[in-house]
Amino acid sequence: MTRGLQYFAAWSASTAVAVVLSWLGIRFVLDAGAPERPRVVAGPTQSSAVASATTTTTTAVPITTTTTVAVIATVAPTTTTTPPAPTTTTTTTQPLPSENGTWTERNGEAVYLRSFTLHGGVAAVSFSAKDIEPISATPRQGFAATVEQPADAVVVEFTSAAGHRSRLEATWVGGPQWRIVETG
Repeated sequence: MTRGLQYFAAWSASTAVAVVLSWLGIRFVLDAGAPERPRVVAGPTQSSAVASATTTTTTAVPITTTTTVAVIATVAPTTTTTPPAPTTTTTTTQPLPSENGTWTERNGEAVYLRSFTLHGGVAAVSFSAKDIEPISATPRQGFAATVEQPADAVVVEFTSAAGHRSRLEATWVGGPQWRIVETG
């Protein structure tokens, strides 16, 4: 009888050690794969002199998991010359860049300004050969925005509680390039 209890105690101890070691190994993998809690980033607000009525319609959409990867796009700068316009002084709010993008000059350097409409929100980025800067990241209702600036890139990610992710990866490689990934 005591020999049976000894075998049972040895088996229990070895099983407990195996479970603890397995959990420690799996825990690090799970921690590495879990996304960080998103930070909310407020972008600049845009005002207009014209008031308009808006109607919001909410409809239930079935949740499906899809992954869409956009093709990396490259835009070459175009040069146009126009005669100087007459000088006038007006004060207006600076709108976000268009989705078609615009080239401008800053400190003698060509800069490409572009906004991107993703499922989770709207992001605007300034591209140049020297640096890439986020202009704004405005999440839609139910989404949170995170902005990261790893070396020579800008990553804007909109995440929802329902698990949808909209990700913009912008960089400069011989010109402005970006990739949009929608998941969830």
